[in-house]
Amino acid sequence: MKGLVRLLQCGMLLRSYAEAQVCNIVDPYALESTPVRESMRSKHMGVEITVKYLTFQDCFMSEKMRNFEQLTGAIMKKSPTTTATWYDDILQDVKKEEGFIDLYGTFGNWVPYFASLGGFRDISDDILNAVGEDWFDIMPAIRQGVASYKEKVYAVPLDGDVIYMLYRKDLVEDKGLPTPRSWDDVKQILDYYKKNKTYNDKGQPVYGNCFATAANDIADKIFWALASPFLQTGGKSQGVFFDTESMDPVSNSPEFLEALETIDFLVQHSTFNNQTSGEKKGQMWQETRAQFNNGQCVLYYNYPGPIKSMISAQEANGFSGKLNLAPLPGKKCREDERCPYASEDGVNYAPFLASGGMAYAVNSRKSQEKQEAALAFALYLSDPGASFWDVAHPSSFFDPLRLRHTTSLANNSTREAKAFLDFGWESRQLPMLKETTEMSFLNKNYVLDLRVLGSEKYQEAGTMPHLIKMWKGETSVGETAKIITDAWNGVTETFGLKQQRDFYRDYLGLPPYIDPNDGLEEARQRLQRLRRIILSVTIPIGVLAILLTIVVAKQRHTIKYHTRDVRNAPKAGTVAIIFTDIEDSTALWETNKHAMQKSLDIHNNVIRSLIDKYEAYEVKTVGDSFMIATDCPNKAVMLANDIQEMLISQDWPLELATMPSSCISYFPRPRRTNTVEPPRLMFKGLRVRIGVHMGQHQHDMSKAQDGEIQILHDKVSKGFDYYGPVVNTAARIEDAAFGGQTMISKEVYDAISEEVTSQSHVGIVGGLDLRGVTESVFVYSVLPLSLRGRKFHGVYRRKASSDSLTTVSMWTSRSSILTTDVMSLTPVELQKGMKQLQAQNVSLKEELQTLKMQLEGHISSLHDDDISFGEEEEPEIKVGVEKAKSNEQETTEDEPLLNGE
Repeated sequence: MKGLVRLLQCGMLLRSYAEAQVCNIVDPYALESTPVRESMRSKHMGVEITVKYLTFQDCFMSEKMRNFEQLTGAIMKKSPTTTATWYDDILQDVKKEEGFIDLYGTFGNWVPYFASLGGFRDISDDILNAVGEDWFDIMPAIRQGVASYKEKVYAVPLDGDVIYMLYRKDLVEDKGLPTPRSWDDVKQILDYYKKNKTYNDKGQPVYGNCFATAANDIADKIFWALASPFLQTGGKSQGVFFDTESMDPVSNSPEFLEALETIDFLVQHSTFNNQTSGEKKGQMWQETRAQFNNGQCVLYYNYPGPIKSMISAQEANGFSGKLNLAPLPGKKCREDERCPYASEDGVNYAPFLASGGMAYAVNSRKSQEKQEAALAFALYLSDPGASFWDVAHPSSFFDPLRLRHTTSLANNSTREAKAFLDFGWESRQLPMLKETTEMSFLNKNYVLDLRVLGSEKYQEAGTMPHLIKMWKGETSVGETAKIITDAWNGVTETFGLKQQRDFYRDYLGLPPYIDPNDGLEEARQRLQRLRRIILSVTIPIGVLAILLTIVVAKQRHTIKYHTRDVRNAPKAGTVAIIFTDIEDSTALWETNKHAMQKSLDIHNNVIRSLIDKYEAYEVKTVGDSFMIATDCPNKAVMLANDIQEMLISQDWPLELATMPSSCISYFPRPRRTNTVEPPRLMFKGLRVRIGVHMGQHQHDMSKAQDGEIQILHDKVSKGFDYYGPVVNTAARIEDAAFGGQTMISKEVYDAISEEVTSQSHVGIVGGLDLRGVTESVFVYSVLPLSLRGRKFHGVYRRKASSDSLTTVSMWTSRSSILTTDVMSLTPVELQKGMKQLQAQNVSLKEELQTLKMQLEGHISSLHDDDISFGEEEEPEIKVGVEKAKSNEQETTEDEPLLNGE
C-alpha cells in the first residue's frame, strides 16, 4: 500500500509550509447563528467523537473542534495522521469489528473502496434531509467525484481538487504574449522565453514554466491534468484511462502520443533541466513553488491549496499587481475533430479532478449516537452559511466547493469576497478565481480521477518512472507509450479485468458491461450434446413432431383469451379510464439516460403494483405513459391517489434531484415556527400527471356519443382495448394536468362515494378547453390528504371565460367549500372566481351558495392590494431547480421560485 499512501498524493499536502505557521487561527464567525448550527445546538451532550485528519490541518481543526464542542456539547478527540500513513490508518480501522475512529477524513478517490468494505455509512437520506445543508449548492463534479459511490452518498465533501495555473501577468500580457488559454498559447510563451533570455532581479534565468516532475509527489496528477484535454472530448462518461469495454489503456492511442509530445515540450522548457547535482530525478512541488516565488518561472501549475497560499503571500514576495489565476489550458481542436464541449474559440477544456478532494465519512459500525454526532461535525464543517471563511483561509486547505463560494465573488462587498481580500487577495483577482473555479467544476467535460483498485500502481509506479526517462532523453515518445501500456495491462491482470472494468464503468456512470462471449463455449458444448441426442432419437422425434403439430393446430382454434390475464378488464357496463404520463420525460431522458432508466423501472413497478392492488386492468403502455381501465370509479380515484403518494416515497436516483422536473421541494412552514424538524415533502422524484374519465359501454361504435365507450378484443395481443369519446377525453384531461396532479371529470366526481372523497383533497378547477374535445369539460383536482396543499405553478385555460387565464384554485369537500385558500385571495381574484363559477353554471348549488356567502363576507374587509391571513408562511422550500409547466407561469412575492443549482 506504500504507493497508495505516497507523500503528497492529495494535492493539498503542504505539510512543510503549514508546520512552519504559528497556531493562532481564530474563526471570527464561530458564534454566528446559522440554520445548520441551530439544528444541532446542545444535541450531542457528552458524546465522544474521534476524528481522523491530517497533521498539517491541526491548527485549523483544533479551532473547529473547540467551537463545535461549545455549540453541541460533544467531546472531540483528535487522531491526526501523516500523509505517509493516512490510507493505511483508515484501512486498518475499517477492517476492525467496530473500529476506533468515528469520523474519517478521507480522499474522494478512496470512498468507493472503503464504502464497498462496509466501513462508511450511507448518508444519502441524511444529506437531503439535513437542515440548512443545501446539498445541491455543492458543485456537481465534487458531489460525484468526492462524495458518491454507486449513486449513494458516503461522505461530506469539504473541498474539490483540480490543477490551476498561476502566471506572471507582467511577463505574459504585458509583454504582448497571448493569455494562455490553450497549449498552443503556452508553446508560444515558452518559445519566446527560450529565444529571449530573461533574468530575475537576482540574476537567475527565467524559465517558461515550472511544475512538479518528481516521482512519489504530485507529478502524476499534473501529468494527467495536462493530458486530459487530449484524451476526453465527449463528456465525463468517456474517461481518460481505459477503453470502457476492452479495458485497453488509452496509452496506446494517437491522442495519448500527442499529449506525451506536448508534455515533453513543457518539461524541456521548464526548470527540470536546471538540476545540476546528481541524477535528474525530477523536482518536488515545494522546490518549484520556491522557484516561482523567487521569480524564476512565468507559468506555474498546482492544486488550489498551494496556489491560494501563494496569492495570499504575493505582497510579501514582491508580486503585487503581477499574478493572474486561470484554468489549466485546453487543447485547440482541429477542424475535422469533434469537440462538442469546446469553447467558442474552439478550445477543448477537460478539468481533471485530481484525487477528488477532501471529504469526511462516518464509521457505519459505531453506535447510532456516535454516528449522528460524527455526521453533525461533518455538516458543521460544510455549513453553507459559514464555510466561506474556511475556503478563503490560506491554512485551511479546504478550497471552494459550493456555488455560493464563487457566485458571491462578483461583488467585493459580500462576505465571501471580503474574506479573500482580508487574506491578501487583490480585488481584480476575485473574478479570476470565480472563472477558474466554475470553469473547473461546472464544465460538462470534467474528468474524474481513477477510482479502481490499485490506482496508484497505474498512475505512479506504472507511469512516472517511464515519463522521467523520456524527459531525460533515454526513451522516445513512442517507446514510452508502449512501456506504459504494458505496465498498465500488467496491473489490470493482477487485480482482474472484470473487477477493474466494473469499478471503472460504475464511477463513470456507465451500466455494467455485458460480455458477448460470456457462456459461448458452454453454449457450444450444450449444442453438441443436443445434436447427439437428436441423432439418436430422430424417428421417435419425427413422429412426436407430427403429433404435436396436430395438437397445436387444434389448440389454436380453442385458445382465445388465455395469452393475457384479462380477468380484471371491464367487458361491459361502466368503464373508468385512467391515463398517466411523466412530466418532461423527454428532457429527463436527454439529461441522464442511466438515471432515467432506473427511475422508469421504479415508476412502472409502483403503478403495476397498484393496478394489481385495485384489481384494475393495464390496457397498454406507450413510452412512459399508462392507460388503465376499471369498472369502478372509486377504485380509479383511489388508485390515482396511491400513485401520487407512493411515488413521493420512493428511493429515486440522486441525479433526479438536480433536474428541473424531478427536484425535491417541501411544504412551507409558518415563518415564526421554532422547530428544526425538516418540513414535509411536497415533491420528490418523477412527477406524474393523471387524468380520469368514465362512460358506459356502447356496442355500436358508429352510435357512440359523449359518455360512451366501445370495448374491443384485440386478436393480436389477446387483450381488451377501449375506444371512443370517453377515452379521448380522459387522455386530454391527463394532458391538462400538472406533474404530480390528478384531475377527474365531473362524471367521475359525481360517481365516487363519500368514503373516497373523505380520504381525498378535492379542488374545483372548472371548465377547461381540451384539445380535440368540442365542449368544455368540467374537472376537479384530486390529491391524497397527505399531499393537501401541493402547489402547481401555471395556468388553466377556461372555456367559459376564453379571454382570461387564471391560477385560482378553490378546494372543496362533498359537503362544503373550505376557506383555507379562499381567505388568502385578493378581492379581484375572489370576484373573478365568483363570476367564473356562475358562468360555468355549476350544478353544485349548495356549494356555490356557501362559497357566495363566504366571499361576500370577506370582500368587504379586504383591500385592493394582496393581504395575507393567519400565520405568515415561508416561501416553498426547494432542493434543486423548480420549473413551471407553462410558459405563462406567474410568480408572486408570496410564492417565489427559489432556484438552487
